[in-house]
Formats: sequence, structure tokens, C-alpha cells
Amino acid sequence: MKSPQLLNAGTASINMTPMIDVVFLLIIFFLVSSHLAKQENSVQLDLPTADSGLDDTSPVETLVVNVLASGHWQIGGVEVNEAMLPKQFRSRQQAATEPLRLKIRTDQNVTYDRLEPLLKQAALAGVGDIVFSVYDSKARP
Repeated sequence: MKSPQLLNAGTASINMTPMIDVVFLLIIFFLVSSHLAKQENSVQLDLPTADSGLDDTSPVETLVVNVLASGHWQIGGVEVNEAMLPKQFRSRQQAATEPLRLKIRTDQNVTYDRLEPLLKQAALAGVGDIVFSVYDSKARP
């Protein structure tokens, strides 16, 4: 509690520096995380077509894996292999408050043998919500 002499003299003040530091760090965090989220979906892939599909608008924590035409996997623009997947799943699940969703973006020429290890590791990690990105054949010219 401040003494009445300090309040009357006008020397009581609030130091704003820590609050400015925290706000600055939050701005940097959101800029970086939004950049990474955009980067995951910016890999140019010739996605497979489907006769029907649903728009994914739910705000669930999602791990996006891009499967390139060569069969290599990328998470956040970084190439990963099967041995790295359990750590990726575990770290994303620990950070999430809800069950993790796996979104697979794959080139239409990739065969199932390149997807099977990814699906197996997801099942072992307890990830049951798996979605595939596709083009709607009715919407494509």
C-alpha cells in the first residue's frame, strides 16, 4: 500500500516496460505462427480429385503433412522421415488441448505404399482424426 505522502507528491507511477515487452513477444509469436501455417499449405501439389468432399472449417489443432510427387514427406516445409514422425505427433499432441487432426496433402501420383507408413505412425500415436486434401471434381474446370 502506498503511503499518502507519495501519492500527494505525485511520484507514484506504473512501469510500462514489462507490459510492452510481453505485447511485443506476443506479436512476434503470432506473426511467426501464421507464417508457418501459410507455408504448410503453400506447397504446390497436384491434389487428387474427388466427387464429393467437405470444407474443413473447424478450428482443431492440425498437423499438415505434404507428400510430394517424389514420395518424400514434409512438415512445415522441412523434410521428415518415418523415424521422425512419432516425435512430431507427440510434440503436437502435448501442445494441443483437443485431439490432434492429421491433414494429408498428397500428389495424386503418389502410391499407397508411401502413405501406409504415415498412417501407421499416426495410428500408433493415437491420432484418429485423419483428413485428406482433395480437389472437388465438380468445381474444377
